[in-house]
Amino acid sequence: MSELKQWRHSNAKRVSKIQGDEYGYKTVCTSSVLTFFGIRRDSYRYAQTIQDAMNVLRRNGFSVRSRKSAAGKNCTIGKFRTKVRSGKIEGEYFLVRVEGHAMVVRGDGTTVVDTDPRKVDRRRITHVYRVA
Repeated sequence: MSELKQWRHSNAKRVSKIQGDEYGYKTVCTSSVLTFFGIRRDSYRYAQTIQDAMNVLRRNGFSVRSRKSAAGKNCTIGKFRTKVRSGKIEGEYFLVRVEGHAMVVRGDGTTVVDTDPRKVDRRRITHVYRVA
């Protein structure tokens, strides 16, 4: 598939996940992540990107710090869970971003919020943030 076709396909997929309502524009996965942390949907207007989700978390009193370097290059969700379980990466909750998706992993390596679950998770991690 050419680069242009891939871009169109991934962009169409992203746009289809965005929910527009009287409260603004939010994706399903970021809304689920923010709801897990106790933030109501009507308390923020936009949550389409990982940066939007981080800003909403910070406005609501959470500390959000990057842990991408601790996860390492080309780390998958499965490898990340193993590193968290072994204690190499410490934290109570992690906001994890993969291509086109966001999820929450607990400090013991279990997935708490994932709107697109996989039995064997080989998705590459693009961002990792510790949320406290």
